[in-house]
Amino acid sequence: MRSWTVVALLVVAVLAALALNYVLLYRLAYALAFVLIVGYVWSWANVRWLEVERTTSTTRAQVGERLLERLTVRNTGPLPKPWVEVHDLSDLPGHQLSQAFSLLSGAHRAWRAETVCRQRGRFNLGPVVVRTGDPFGLFPREVTLGEPQTLIVYPRVVQLREFDLPGGELSGEVRTRRRTHQVTPVAAGVRDYQPGDSYNRIHWPTTARLGRLAVKEFELDPLSDVWILLDLQAAVQAGLGPESTEEYGVTLAGSVAKALLDRNWSVGLIAFGQTHEVVPADRGVRQLLKVLETLAVVRALGRVPLAEQVLTESARFGRNTTLVVITPSGSDAWVESLSLQVRRGVRPVAVLLDASSFGAYHSPLVALGALTAAGIPAYVLRRGDPLDLVFASRSAGQ
Repeated sequence: MRSWTVVALLVVAVLAALALNYVLLYRLAYALAFVLIVGYVWSWANVRWLEVERTTSTTRAQVGERLLERLTVRNTGPLPKPWVEVHDLSDLPGHQLSQAFSLLSGAHRAWRAETVCRQRGRFNLGPVVVRTGDPFGLFPREVTLGEPQTLIVYPRVVQLREFDLPGGELSGEVRTRRRTHQVTPVAAGVRDYQPGDSYNRIHWPTTARLGRLAVKEFELDPLSDVWILLDLQAAVQAGLGPESTEEYGVTLAGSVAKALLDRNWSVGLIAFGQTHEVVPADRGVRQLLKVLETLAVVRALGRVPLAEQVLTESARFGRNTTLVVITPSGSDAWVESLSLQVRRGVRPVAVLLDASSFGAYHSPLVALGALTAAGIPAYVLRRGDPLDLVFASRSAGQ
């Protein structure tokens, strides 16, 4: 460090002055001592009269959206800061707020960064490390300011065109009724109004007939329950970055969930990635956010084969529910597990990500043939195919 060099010179100057009794050496020793004292005090004061303000436009974004951040550094002390280095510790790819400048007493410096979110995930914004010191550069100091903020970047979703999934047929005798406070396509009847009921649920003909307020009661329709099973077994994945089966699968899972939830269907998500993730089936905008937040952080690091995934989660699939399986697996070993679900009354649909188009050696032809033989509807998605048309034409089974 430069400060130790100055201290060494001071010691030499003092010893030489005492030995030779030269006035010039005494003055040199005084000057060096003055520089050390002033530099140390200035450096100490610089990090204590410093404020950093960080403003972030959002804590939730989606791939392709822009994040805007503004950083303001203020010198609230009586001394100028001849040099200030600000190092941003954010881990969002491509995000950069670091700068170097000087600040007069009472002055501030503000700047902003605009970053396109190109990668899904959970990221930290901040804190910042501020480095400063004395004018002589003898005592550099640094201080960490601000608390890290969490930014969730949801995966990209597309609007699916010509989207339709096979539905079931249930007689009224076997319908499982589940009452809900949500407004669904299935009206179960009417009941007396209770405090807290929404006025848009009032059934006016019954109210007029009875002379008291009556509201509509709804139930969840088992025909509209859909489970999305995203296969994130590491051994079957192919491709890198955005052009990978992992990212195509995540985008497709989010897109299917949005399309179904927009129709007020009950949707659940299962993903065997680095952890076992389950989002219980539900409806509404909040459910879509839960699904997207889960998809934002899942990674294709799973070890469980798809056949085992289906069998492990089979208890969640009631009769006449729909199971959408999204997988890049080229094996047909898991098709038998889907056939077992068919015999239980579950209606599976498979979306095969063609791993060979992503650079792998295995293709979906074997699995596609097995699905055709089992009568299970299947679709094939290749690298570069428009995701919004993946359900436009069926590749197998009816």
